[in-house]
Amino acid sequence: MSEIIEKPYNEPEYIAPQSVQMGTIHISNDVLSKIVGMAAQSTAGVSSMSVGLTEGIAKSISGKSLQKGIDVHVKDDQATIQLRINIQYGNKMHEVCRELQHNVQQAVEQLAGVMVNEIKVQVVGISMPETV
Repeated sequence: MSEIIEKPYNEPEYIAPQSVQMGTIHISNDVLSKIVGMAAQSTAGVSSMSVGLTEGIAKSISGKSLQKGIDVHVKDDQATIQLRINIQYGNKMHEVCRELQHNVQQAVEQLAGVMVNEIKVQVVGISMPETV
């Protein structure tokens, strides 16, 4: 007769992978401003971004046309955004601003992975239609 010899079962050894850090990621405020500008342009009822004279001249010379009227500050991975806009005549301002805040928050958080802490919208003008 054959005899069954029990061998102790040794669990296979797994080597836990070391956490790999490839470096840090930095997204400039200019890039965030462009994302905000694109989101603002796609919001119905927003006629244009508004700037003061000196800011407008400086940004047009530097080629930052999408960043007019936009201030972005990032602190502790939280963004605070301030927008100055002109609204098209006939739109409800509070609804346009609420939609703008939503669009900007979604764009920044999804595209850049930066959490938005606050979005301040300042309506500085109304654009009248060509034919009134």
